[in-house]
Amino acid sequence: MNAEEIRATIEHFFEAMDTQDLKVMKKLIPKTNSTVHIGTDKGEIWKGWKELNNATEGQFEGLEYYKANIRELTFNVAESGDVAWYFHKLDAKIKSNGSITHWKGARFTGVLQKIDGQWVMAQTQVSIPEST
Repeated sequence: MNAEEIRATIEHFFEAMDTQDLKVMKKLIPKTNSTVHIGTDKGEIWKGWKELNNATEGQFEGLEYYKANIRELTFNVAESGDVAWYFHKLDAKIKSNGSITHWKGARFTGVLQKIDGQWVMAQTQVSIPEST
């Protein structure tokens, strides 16, 4: 297990969000039909590479900035060494289509998979507790 590779992949994902770097995002998300991202809005369940890629491109068009702060990152690795699951809290300041949103203590979970020697984000989910 290489904990630093896993940590770096998660951090790289949020750096790509911060800079709206589609090229990096495309490297971090596997191009499979089993890729899933679940967002905070009712309709934000994207299944498969094509659907998630289209949604990401659309979100980046209206995104003016996204600044994330990861807290309390915890992860585990399967005995096989090619799957990891993680949890962290997320504080973020997001400006999209002229509207500013602040997240404090959002919950972010996911599954990473090691494909061809590189960790990628196979599944992610973000939720915002009602009591924040």
